Amino acid sequence: MSKKKKDWKTEKERLMRMSLEDRRAEYRRSEYVPLDKIASRRPSQSTGEDEEEKEKKDLLSDKIILYKGDITMLEVDAIVNAANSSLLGGGGVDGCIHKAAGSCLYDECYTLNGCETGNAKITGGYDLPSRYVIHTVGPVARGHVGETETEDLTACYQNSLKLVKDYNLRSVAFPCISTGIYGFPNEPAAAIALKTVKSWVKENRDKIDHIIFCVFLENDYKIYKEKIPQVFQEETCEQNSNDSQTSMEQDNKTVNKDLPKGEEKQKDEEEELEEKVESDCAKGDNKPEETSEVKEEIIEEEPEEMAESAATETLMKNPQGGPTGHKKTKIKPMTSKIKIRKILVLNE
Repeated sequence: MSKKKKDWKTEKERLMRMSLEDRRAEYRRSEYVPLDKIASRRPSQSTGEDEEEKEKKDLLSDKIILYKGDITMLEVDAIVNAANSSLLGGGGVDGCIHKAAGSCLYDECYTLNGCETGNAKITGGYDLPSRYVIHTVGPVARGHVGETETEDLTACYQNSLKLVKDYNLRSVAFPCISTGIYGFPNEPAAAIALKTVKSWVKENRDKIDHIIFCVFLENDYKIYKEKIPQVFQEETCEQNSNDSQTSMEQDNKTVNKDLPKGEEKQKDEEEELEEKVESDCAKGDNKPEETSEVKEEIIEEEPEEMAESAATETLMKNPQGGPTGHKKTKIKPMTSKIKIRKILVLNE
């Protein structure tokens, strides 16, 4: 007696209501890879920082995982299927996903009326460990990478990630899209995938926990392993640069908060004293009687050695002495004293 065929709608609703443990009992394959094991495959990026510091930085690269293996075994919220335009199954990863998910996947896909290149549609995962399957149709490149092929492949990742966001999914696994029989060169395909994902995560970093690039071939693994650090290195440098700039700005704010009081006060005192000296000099030019008093006061404060030196210099210039020599003897020490006093006040 043959089994009764399941109705995909009923089956989908039933599976979506089940707990993870209950669903695990119904996986078609007993072997599966839970998310925590997938995440452990992420290359170590130890920098000597503690976990708290790493969490503060929240680098985009921390959300990216490179995994080599069978995408149909991943226990994630959704896996992406590199489908053909009919969505009814085909070769490569498309055929593997349909086979592992069971007939309900085919039945639901049949109702979707196909999919255009660059677009994406979502179905249940059924017998797969993943809850959903996102189907996207990549461009047929046949070795040629032009503007159209680049835009179409970019759209595949963008539209798939849009569905991830719309359905509030926290983890998704991508295969290599269009690199099989569609002939998109592996390296440009990886570069487009990483660039597009990085751009999306920048805008939606709080909407996703893990994006897995699941590759099957060793060649693709090497390409992604090389390109992931390159693509996300710029982001790491930008983050470090921003952290340094923020730290410098904070230090400057602290310095400007503490120092200006003393510095401004010192500058104000210097300017006030300088203005006072200039004002006194100006008054001295306009009022000779006041200047005379100041001169006499300064002469009285003049050390004897300085007065004698000035007198000697005056006699040398005017050997005959007399009132002229006497006048010069008084003025020169006074002028010198004013200059010295002004310099000392400013330095204080």
